[in-house]
Amino acid sequence: MKLPAPTDDPRPINIPMLDRPPLSLALAALRNTVAIEHPRQHLEWAAAGGFRWITLDAATPGFRPRELDRSARRDLAALLRRLELGLMGIDLWIPPEHFADAEHAERAVDAALSAIDLTADLAGLNQSERVLSLSLPRDRDDAASAIGAIASRADSRSVEIADHTWPPPDAGVAGSIRVGLDPAVLLLAGDNPAKAAARMGERLAVARLSDASDIGRVAPGGRDGRLNDLAYVVALDAAKYRRPVVLDARGLTAPSEAAAKALAWWTNT
Repeated sequence: MKLPAPTDDPRPINIPMLDRPPLSLALAALRNTVAIEHPRQHLEWAAAGGFRWITLDAATPGFRPRELDRSARRDLAALLRRLELGLMGIDLWIPPEHFADAEHAERAVDAALSAIDLTADLAGLNQSERVLSLSLPRDRDDAASAIGAIASRADSRSVEIADHTWPPPDAGVAGSIRVGLDPAVLLLAGDNPAKAAARMGERLAVARLSDASDIGRVAPGGRDGRLNDLAYVVALDAAKYRRPVVLDARGLTAPSEAAAKALAWWTNT
């Protein structure tokens, strides 16, 4: 946002306000927190609460790729349309070291490849965002084979990988592998989310909404948080970020309550 130049004119200056991006609720935080019979009721809960976008969790039973055949994927896409929910993409939170460990690498890569296919299939059915969020190892040399397989499948299915490793490595972030930004992680590391977003520019694939105090994660919009939300919104606009911001309530004591309050705060600020 470009501010007006200084002037001696005594009349008040109207500074244009930026529209905040819509929020996409990350369903990973709701696992085992909302009383439901089936995980798809998370979607109904989100829609009833005023969310217009959601981000699926590929590790949640009922949403895991291996549990969703072609018919189930069509049914899920139809449910999203009926609830008028946009799909921002999919989260897959595998410990990053598993991609570099001989004991776990094959299983971790298979899970990532399956999540890429699910992301592409649902996007083809609903014209949703083709982005998969995960964390890759910081040492790219130890996981070169795994990362190469993930990048190749992502390229072939036109899916972007939002790598939430922070700070992002100088090498290996190109093509389908881009940057994911989680403000709480940055704040706890002593970094500035707004400056980081501006610095990433068009490398930024997914921007999340989270917050932290001096001791850990806190609910966005609360008094204890250190996120400068206005600066963050301005930086995202400068970075030409045009996707929903993913509301991430993982690690909070009452994530469903925090998510509802964060939506009201973000919408009405």
